[in-house]
Amino acid sequence: VQERLDTYLNIIGRYLTEYSSRLELEYAGSPLRLEIRNLTLIADSVDGPVPLLRMGSGENWVGYHVLAHLALHKWFRQKGRPVPAFLIFDQPSQAYYPPDRDAEGSLDVLLDEDRRAVNLLYRLIFDAAAELAPDLQIIVLDHADLKDDWFQAAVVERWRRGVKLIPQTW
Repeated sequence: VQERLDTYLNIIGRYLTEYSSRLELEYAGSPLRLEIRNLTLIADSVDGPVPLLRMGSGENWVGYHVLAHLALHKWFRQKGRPVPAFLIFDQPSQAYYPPDRDAEGSLDVLLDEDRRAVNLLYRLIFDAAAELAPDLQIIVLDHADLKDDWFQAAVVERWRRGVKLIPQTW
């Protein structure tokens, strides 16, 4: 049982590492693993193991949490596990794009590096959803409104335009 668990965690760790190489986070590309005893991510760096708690900024924490969910759901979908086939992310861009800088969803208020990081994060989420479609639905609630065609095509509702997540009639 332990060998099987170790094998599965190694595979999930490979997914984590692959996903992390697409983002510009601290420790991106370092071997990552899910440590289930403490329910955390660990980056195996040349200076030793680095748990998520010590990975620095909110940008890293959000990015690695997104990676963990995507990697786990990829595993669950591949193995046909009885886990709900959807993810909901609430404001994953908040570390870059706090509400007090909100300009109707425009990323123009962000520094170029922050705008790039938001774009990379959303592109990863988009690609993971496409890879696992139709077996996984990813719902994202956020202020960010990227201008890219792929992003605009994925938007279902814009809550600022009068439509609410929970209808008034309920």
